[in-house]
Amino acid sequence: MEVAMARKGENIYKRKDGRWEGRCRTGRLSGGKAGYISVYGKSYREVKEKLFVKKGEQLAGKKAGGRLPAGITVGEAVDLWIEERKGGWKESTLATYRSIAEKHILPELGTTPVAALDGELYKRYFEKYRVRGDGSCLSEGYLHQIHILFGQIFRVLEEKYHCRLPELPSSCFVVKKGPPPAASHAPEEGSIRRLEAYLLKEAEHGDHTCLGILLSGCSGIRIGELCALQWKDIQFEKGTLAIRKTMQRIRTFETVWAEGKPVTRTGTKVVVAGPKSRNSNREIPLPEHLLKLLEKMSGVKEGYVMPGKKKEYTEPRTLQYRFQRILKELGIPAFNFHMLRHIFATNCIMQGFDMKSLSEILGHSNVSTTMRIYVHSDMERKKQLMAGYRMAVA
Repeated sequence: MEVAMARKGENIYKRKDGRWEGRCRTGRLSGGKAGYISVYGKSYREVKEKLFVKKGEQLAGKKAGGRLPAGITVGEAVDLWIEERKGGWKESTLATYRSIAEKHILPELGTTPVAALDGELYKRYFEKYRVRGDGSCLSEGYLHQIHILFGQIFRVLEEKYHCRLPELPSSCFVVKKGPPPAASHAPEEGSIRRLEAYLLKEAEHGDHTCLGILLSGCSGIRIGELCALQWKDIQFEKGTLAIRKTMQRIRTFETVWAEGKPVTRTGTKVVVAGPKSRNSNREIPLPEHLLKLLEKMSGVKEGYVMPGKKKEYTEPRTLQYRFQRILKELGIPAFNFHMLRHIFATNCIMQGFDMKSLSEILGHSNVSTTMRIYVHSDMERKKQLMAGYRMAVA
């Protein structure tokens, strides 16, 4: 039996998902940072053997002088990047990266030689997605994500061929930090009261959809976390809810042969995996009235809190549709399900929650994320806070 710890002098360790990962240094990258390459395996021995092979390849590359193969295209570089890195990604991450590449990188730059991708061409590429006349412009945040992926792709090339590539300019876009646009369209307080009253009434009569929406609104959990929730995740004795998984629908890519050539077929499927980040694994205390309601409706431990009509679960896309139908029935202007998380965070601040506790309940890595994304002040709130201010604290 292998021990889950690194050996002295080796950068090999066991990950939380049960796999082993090993890293070895590859020299300096174009930005001056130290470069590392990772390999993955089911055992310490497998990773150690893979690292040995990688180090041999590095040595052979250095002896050969380290040069990017002539004519290698951006499309080929993307394929190499995915093949080299996919072992360390979750299935949903792989699907997201492949989707971005298929939609936004390969159509524009797939056949372009990497050596021809200079600063000017790179800037023109991003500008195209800002000025398109068909309404398919991308946000600055999304463009920044594409830029980060290009950095990862170039890093893989540098590691594999032991060469230095020119640093891609980051000045071709500006990332504006601040609350997402949806945050400025929060429903009125009267609408929230009507919605809560309706959800409580229907949940009392056994409606699992209304119970789930109410649970999200009273705990700030994400829609994917709610859909993946099972009864065993609710500890009634402790009065807490454990978030350990999330559910989402991802794109799938399958290569088949048609008329003598490979063709990629795309589709979608629902996956249940670990939550968004390490901090998203958390326990949340629940209000007493909600615990009583959950206990009244609880089912078998392995069952989903949000069962479907035809499947054992309700997926996020279906829940979002049901949520919009409820809003329409109540005459409340439509807003996204994720807005419940915004409302929860803002209400917690209004009720005096300290930021550290709120940040942990929401599953954020730090308090600044909570402040920047979910907590928004207005003039009325500022007036309330300033009304009783005195220089000398009583």
